[in-house]
Amino acid sequence: MNKIYFYRLFFLSAILLFSCCKKDQDKDGVVDDKDECPEVFAKTKDGCPVAARELNKVNLYIETSASMAGYFNQDAEYKTIISDLSAKINKNIKPLTIWFIADSTTKYTKNVEQFSSDIATTKIADQKSSQLHKIIHKIASNTDSSDITLLVSDCILSFPDAAIKDNPEINKTEAPNALKNNIFNTFSELKKRGLATSVYAFKSKFYGTYYDYQNVKTKINGNNRPFYIWVIGNKELLGKFNVELADISTFKPEKSLHFGLAEEPVTKYDILTQIEKNGQWSRSNTGLEDIEIPKNDSLRFCLGLQLKNLPLYAQEPKYLQNNLKIEENGCKSNFRVKAKDAVDKSKLKTQKQINLFVSDSHLIVFSVSEMPLQEATIKVSLPLQYDTWYLDWSTSDDGDITATGNKTFALEHLINGVKEAYETKNKNYIDFLITLKK
Repeated sequence: MNKIYFYRLFFLSAILLFSCCKKDQDKDGVVDDKDECPEVFAKTKDGCPVAARELNKVNLYIETSASMAGYFNQDAEYKTIISDLSAKINKNIKPLTIWFIADSTTKYTKNVEQFSSDIATTKIADQKSSQLHKIIHKIASNTDSSDITLLVSDCILSFPDAAIKDNPEINKTEAPNALKNNIFNTFSELKKRGLATSVYAFKSKFYGTYYDYQNVKTKINGNNRPFYIWVIGNKELLGKFNVELADISTFKPEKSLHFGLAEEPVTKYDILTQIEKNGQWSRSNTGLEDIEIPKNDSLRFCLGLQLKNLPLYAQEPKYLQNNLKIEENGCKSNFRVKAKDAVDKSKLKTQKQINLFVSDSHLIVFSVSEMPLQEATIKVSLPLQYDTWYLDWSTSDDGDITATGNKTFALEHLINGVKEAYETKNKNYIDFLITLKK
């Protein structure tokens, strides 16, 4: 063998051996001399977890056009919902700034405790009119990437009074066109800035004057009317904020929609080798290998997933169990969603497995009963679905509001404008493939 070649080979082998022997105490793939957090498992360049985005401020905008006045009277549930929401956010999440908005925007200068009293005793909805698309554009423009913004509104799309006077049908004819496109443009900008949107629907008694799409007035005395709470913010912050909203006992929306929280599907999973393992197998880069299915039994393995960016309804174990799709090729399998609190944590023997278990939000246990081929695959997906409840809550003609009932004029076009703005090529919330090899 050529001496030069021999020395080069020896030198390279020594480097390789030296590299392999470097310490990595937290087993995250970053050796200790390059790991700035050597005792924390984090698969990042410097070995440290990515710093979580901190919530800076919360702004609550309340629409105060004349059409909202009926929600502030007598025993309307609206008052209780809004005052309790503002108090709980201010105390348990972040100090809150309250604004009144319609044609103009006014900051509420008293403290949040006084707000509950004021909405019960003071005439607040005193501005003449509002244009919802302009209101949303204004508050969206004032929402920074570290803020959460809430808007409370009846969400009725409308042109200004002068335009309606010139053409009484303009709201009906242009709601699917100009008004919807205004909404689309606003939320397209929000998406570009990495901001997501949640919409919560409520109902409340209404005592006052209702203005239909032609601005014709109708007196309503205690009939239920819908109203909506919009929440806008960076998708990471909004996901956390929605969880905190769900913890408020009186925050009980009838329906909800979420846009922009999960633009990319979940494609990564962890194999938790010390939870519900059955049969012979070892972990590979793409799934399992060295598989031996027990006679008269099934092979079992547990996957850990991080689903915190999915809408809350899609994180529900029952929803996952009913809607996860499994496509098998070369095997026969089934799955069950397992609650983390049902896991015997004493079975987690290594720090790496403990770290994975802690970092994952959901567990799925797969059972493989048959695998006649040497290699098989299981494709796992959760289709991206938007609830269509808003179609039932929408009307294109509210001229007879007593007959129309609990519906909102042009809500369908409002939500479709938002939906189209956030539309992505991604058709799944979850999408990955597990490879099985004998």
